[in-house]
Amino acid sequence: MARRGENIYKRKDGRWEARIIFDYTPEGKACYRYLYGKTYQEAKNKKNTLLAELQTSTMTRNFQRNYLKITLDEVMQEWLETRKDSLKESTYTTYKCLYERHLKPELGSCRMMTLTTERIDAYLKEKLRCGRMDHRGGLSPKTVADIRSILLMGLKFARSKKYPCADSGDIFYPSLHSKRVQVLSRREQHKLEEIVFAASDSVSAGILLALYSGLRIGEICALQWQDINFEERNLQVTKTIIRIPELNSNSRRKTKVIIDRPKTDTSIRMIPLPDFLTEHLKPIRKEKEAYFLTGTKHFMEPRIYLRKYKQILLDAGLGDYTFHCLRHTFATRCVENGFDVKALSEILGHANVSTTLQRYVHPSMDSKREQIERLASASKSQPPLQVVVWVGPHKGRLHARPKGRVSQALLLVRL
Repeated sequence: MARRGENIYKRKDGRWEARIIFDYTPEGKACYRYLYGKTYQEAKNKKNTLLAELQTSTMTRNFQRNYLKITLDEVMQEWLETRKDSLKESTYTTYKCLYERHLKPELGSCRMMTLTTERIDAYLKEKLRCGRMDHRGGLSPKTVADIRSILLMGLKFARSKKYPCADSGDIFYPSLHSKRVQVLSRREQHKLEEIVFAASDSVSAGILLALYSGLRIGEICALQWQDINFEERNLQVTKTIIRIPELNSNSRRKTKVIIDRPKTDTSIRMIPLPDFLTEHLKPIRKEKEAYFLTGTKHFMEPRIYLRKYKQILLDAGLGDYTFHCLRHTFATRCVENGFDVKALSEILGHANVSTTLQRYVHPSMDSKREQIERLASASKSQPPLQVVVWVGPHKGRLHARPKGRVSQALLLVRL
């Protein structure tokens, strides 16, 4: 029997009629669909079946509409969330900040289907031209390359999720110009070593560690006395200290200092120490849990140590060298002394030898001067060059002296 509100009625011809709303006109007027059955139950069953089909169809249409409307921001937020647990905190923070500061404001609301190669190229070139947050010119090529890398990772993630994406072929890559790297001359290194040896404290000893092991500033700040094995004369690098942006919006600070694992897996390494350095460290060593630079259970953050390093440079009468210059100097001295490049690569914590050769090994001016002097000395020790001019059928031409009997005249020219 029909119930009120079901929209099922018995017609005058004896059949049962069920009526449902399946759509609306643009003006909002309902569009009905009519179903018939010989009995009430048959009409009701047809109605329920069609309602289920329409509901599925409507959900599919709505899903497709939303699917095509998906934006870069939705994709990037999902991608960042999936990578959060697998990335180092510092790496995740870098990705997040670059996206929030640069990509999101300009491309975040763009539908994925509209992100063509041309649009992305134009965006990256604009960043090079005038992309700084303070509106004082463009971003560095390195920063733009990092933004490009993050965007490409997001697009790759979108394709793996079968999200609609515009065709993005060869995307513009900014030209990266190699910076001139700083390396201490032997005279400057000797002068700096005189100062730090005389001081005989942990802060100065950290500079010696950098000069004779190639440690990064963050690795020295994170070093504890338990990481140095005086019997085996080596030290182990397992962590680093860095300052990263604070992502917590409730925090009053813009940045925070964290202890993290080193830059790469190969940066976790064992480094042999020279005997003189081991002996120099013995009188100043503290308890195992203490940090190397402070002698307490509280670490010294890199920017504080950097200020102390700059003061030591000032006392030594040296120029404004970065702390990383000590790492460059270590690598350069190793190569100058015939150090095995593969062993050097492992000590520096590089994944492959090419990184060591391309990034950290730089012929110093001292080395270049030695090569020039060696060439000059070799030239002086050799007798003057002699050229034999064969005066024969081909007059005026220089060619090899013929073998065997010579009947023509030979002219010996001394240069």
